[in-house]
Amino acid sequence: MPISGHLQAAATDSHSTNPAWGLASICFGMFMVTVDGVALNLALPTIQHEFHGSVSQLEWVVTAYTLPLASLLLTAGALGDRWGSRRLFIGSLLAFALTSLFCALSPSLSWLIAARALQGVAAAGLLPMVLSLVAKSWPDRTARIRAVNTLATVGGIAMVVGPFGGGWMTQYLGWPSIFLVNVPIGLAGAWLARRHLHETPLRRAPIDVPGAATGTLALTALIAGLIESNTLGRTHPLVIGLVAGAIVGLAAFIRVERRAPHPMLPLDIFRNRPFAAAVAGGFAFQFSCYGLLFMLALFVQQAWQFTPLQAGTLLLPFAIALILTTMILNPWLLKRGARWMLWVGGSWALLGGLVTLGISTPSTWPAFVAGTVLIAMGTAIYSPTLNVVATTTVEPTYAGLASGVYNTSRQIGMAMGIAILGSLVGGAIPILTGLRIGLLLIIACMIAVIILALRHVKA
Repeated sequence: MPISGHLQAAATDSHSTNPAWGLASICFGMFMVTVDGVALNLALPTIQHEFHGSVSQLEWVVTAYTLPLASLLLTAGALGDRWGSRRLFIGSLLAFALTSLFCALSPSLSWLIAARALQGVAAAGLLPMVLSLVAKSWPDRTARIRAVNTLATVGGIAMVVGPFGGGWMTQYLGWPSIFLVNVPIGLAGAWLARRHLHETPLRRAPIDVPGAATGTLALTALIAGLIESNTLGRTHPLVIGLVAGAIVGLAAFIRVERRAPHPMLPLDIFRNRPFAAAVAGGFAFQFSCYGLLFMLALFVQQAWQFTPLQAGTLLLPFAIALILTTMILNPWLLKRGARWMLWVGGSWALLGGLVTLGISTPSTWPAFVAGTVLIAMGTAIYSPTLNVVATTTVEPTYAGLASGVYNTSRQIGMAMGIAILGSLVGGAIPILTGLRIGLLLIIACMIAVIILALRHVKA
């Protein structure tokens, strides 16, 4: 079904004044954040050349965005439930557009890094509201699942458009264009949301400032430690100190939340087994998927001596399979149910991991393509289904918080996957040995998510 068809189908039983345009506004936000993330990677060498920056500064262009994004997702999700998901979504769209303009106009790398940090804050407010708005605005199960499938399709298209569009714009229009394109998209999305989305039910409770502070500090220390471990190594004193600080911060956060009269994160939410399984599954799948892509990109360039363009071309079937599977197979969720979809998606990804174990020399590229295509098909089924489980198995007034917890687990999984699996192909052990150890870890994760789905998610 084309996207326009999905938009129309998802319009049924919504709390939106015009559901199709309301869903379009949410898709605008999803598309903008996804494209911005993948397009920037191709512009980094050009940015470094123009500003005569160091590799460390270039890393901070990415890190300055990732840190606030991952650290504030939980807080943003809770604030959305208290202030209103629509209100926070519109504000975050406008903030993302404005900070993108700041990025494009940056006169130096220092300014760009600062602007990227502000952009990360805006993205942290935006992402949890995407799933929260869908959960709250489409109470009908069928319409909600169609809306989630539409978002997944848009995300897949953005993953394909981002690298090629980013490369083209950087080459012909200059690197600022990858940020400037966000301005009209953000403004259009905010205008559509203001006109066509109703405000969602509010959770009447004061803001838990101690909980927000300790939770944010713990997540910041953890994500910073994982990021720095890529460059400094896991045994560096700074990395050890950050991880230790994260553990202390987590203990303080749990203590605060247990005693708070109105906790930001009611810990009882994890007694909801389907929700807890979705959070754990989101972590494991992001660890596997992003860690795999990072690991394979390094492997083919270092071991096979492929150029970045050749490596990107080799991964193109992954992106195409992601889009096609989302569009064609995900409507089965309406007929088969979440448990069946999670089992099928996890099994396909598991099979893909087993196939990629056959990678060795450049002549084994068919195993590379076949394995990554199977993993893409599994991801395309598993990820949207997890989105539905994570946000619809809790009370509607907690949908923003649930989305924040779920997205936080995904961000931590992604950071850990890149840090751990990336080190296996860039460390002291032979690169092929490291690749196979990493693939075995991914296979173990896939087995775990299949077991979680079968045991804790209802049919």
